[in-house]
Amino acid sequence: MRLNMKKVVWILGILFVFLFIVPFIYKGVTGEYPVGFPLREERVDLKEGLSDGKGTVLDTERREKEDDVEIELDEEKDEFVGELPEHCSDGLFNEGEEGLDCGWSCPNRCDFVEKCGSVRRDEVWSGNVFVSCYLMVEEGVELVVEPGAVVKFKHDRDYKRFSKAGMGVLGTIIVRGTPEEQVWFTSDASDPLNGDWHEIGIGSCTDCVIDHAIVEFAELGVSQMDSEVAVTNSIIRWSNSEGLYAERSSPHYENNTLYGNGYHEIALEQYNRGVQILNNVFRDGHYALHHEKTQSHIEGNYFTGYEHEVISAGMESDIVVKGNRFEDVGENPLNVYDGSTADVDGNDYGEGVVDIPVFGYGDVRNFELDYIPGEEGDRYPYVFDAEDETRKVVKKIGKGLSFGWALTFADGFLWRFSLGDGVVGSSLDFIRVDPVSGEAVLFGNDEIMNPRGLTWDGEFFWVNDFSLLRVFKFRVVGEEIEIVDSFDIPEKEEGGLQGLTTDGEFLYLPSRDTQRLLKVDKEGVLVDSVEFGERGLGDSLVWTGEHFWSNGGCSKGLCRWSKDGKLVGEIYPVAKEAWAMDWDGEYLWTIQRTSELWDDPKIYQIDVLDDSLKGWWGQYSK
Repeated sequence: MRLNMKKVVWILGILFVFLFIVPFIYKGVTGEYPVGFPLREERVDLKEGLSDGKGTVLDTERREKEDDVEIELDEEKDEFVGELPEHCSDGLFNEGEEGLDCGWSCPNRCDFVEKCGSVRRDEVWSGNVFVSCYLMVEEGVELVVEPGAVVKFKHDRDYKRFSKAGMGVLGTIIVRGTPEEQVWFTSDASDPLNGDWHEIGIGSCTDCVIDHAIVEFAELGVSQMDSEVAVTNSIIRWSNSEGLYAERSSPHYENNTLYGNGYHEIALEQYNRGVQILNNVFRDGHYALHHEKTQSHIEGNYFTGYEHEVISAGMESDIVVKGNRFEDVGENPLNVYDGSTADVDGNDYGEGVVDIPVFGYGDVRNFELDYIPGEEGDRYPYVFDAEDETRKVVKKIGKGLSFGWALTFADGFLWRFSLGDGVVGSSLDFIRVDPVSGEAVLFGNDEIMNPRGLTWDGEFFWVNDFSLLRVFKFRVVGEEIEIVDSFDIPEKEEGGLQGLTTDGEFLYLPSRDTQRLLKVDKEGVLVDSVEFGERGLGDSLVWTGEHFWSNGGCSKGLCRWSKDGKLVGEIYPVAKEAWAMDWDGEYLWTIQRTSELWDDPKIYQIDVLDDSLKGWWGQYSK
């Protein structure tokens, strides 16, 4: 058999382009490598002071003058010499200088290792690490981060790109700093802000450890799902939402300093058991500790600088609050909702009988955030352009109703649930909102606890309860709702689901990992599922009669899908995080998170202008 060498060369050329050229073009456009592309490592010179705000932080050019300090490059040693600012040459990372010795306010070069993609083999990180995309530590892999390591994550504040970095852990992460050499997880920006990078998100780990670390400027500091992670001797600050978060876990939090986080210092939601919160310092925030469906033991902690409630327990939580010290806090530091219990004993409310914890590490800062996220002066971009080439905000309503995860359009009105507790009923109120005037009418509800998805089939409302793990069928009767039927969510053993919509005949819910769309009949039987791949489809969706819209799975943010899971359109979001959505036949309606603490109108009416799929080479699909 004769080989056609021209065809062989042609095939090899095509393979070379797709294997080596396309991934780098893709990263140049999107800021990250394609899924499945092997982890790329390279040593780079990193100077955040020269960052262009687009994640481009690599610069090897000589800087001959900074702040009137003369320096020059020693070609043989490949380093700057001369009169450097003192904080740039003390050989220490964290001794009160304006920035770490590497970059930021310093002209000296610094050697970083870039990480991006998947970690598929055991690794040890030390020195300076730059994470340039969302990095995943794969199942069965152990990542060890050594004392003194500085891990900087790529920041991004452009809503049209939002390619900020972060870290997911499906394997094991071991972070063991020391009081003298803490491990830093921080932003790469020269002017870091709350929400600059995503989070350290840990799943299904029982031997992960984070000790003597500093986690700052994240969207959410450290989260754990189905895990038993110990976070100890660490500083958690300036996150956009929670500093520490857990679901279906048994975390151990001890000897930590937590402050300035955007919503709660610690939030424990959904079936956490045996939580230990011991000997921590909570200060200068909005709310310190929040519980939903959680059992926790809170002892020996110091709480100070909270205007509102310090500790809340709701949704059938059981907490022990023993031997803690409360100073400079609101009149009622504990808020225990109906159905929850609190064993409160031996706490100090200003008497000075409980000692304030003293730690062996310092609260070292290289930057100061002069506000608590959510306060006036917050510089994070929560609300985006009212109009761009893809969509237009027609109106915003719902001021005073707060955020939420449930919204539907029925009989000419918008419907949603309240947040926190009810006014009419013993649980969250069901609310009818006039889409023209914004006028709200409340209906009583005594049973539905945590609505995370709401839809209407033309006759009945259906709601997905994230805490009770059930779907409820109901209707409005007089001034209250009447539960008609309910059934367990599919795959209940995996945990709560978010999102719900209907095509009239079937109900649709995203799976817990959002990689599948579950099709369920109205008796609760799982009929089918549609695969959406590793990127998933998000956790909020609506069926329009022709397509699904969802809040994830595409590049721009709000995504239109065919019924078999093919992406057919996308638009940019209008504000931070669309937590609920519906379609009125002409417009898309959403509940936006914005800042959870703002009393702003969070219900948005959106006109879709152009949802065509376009890449850098032009339109590629419609």
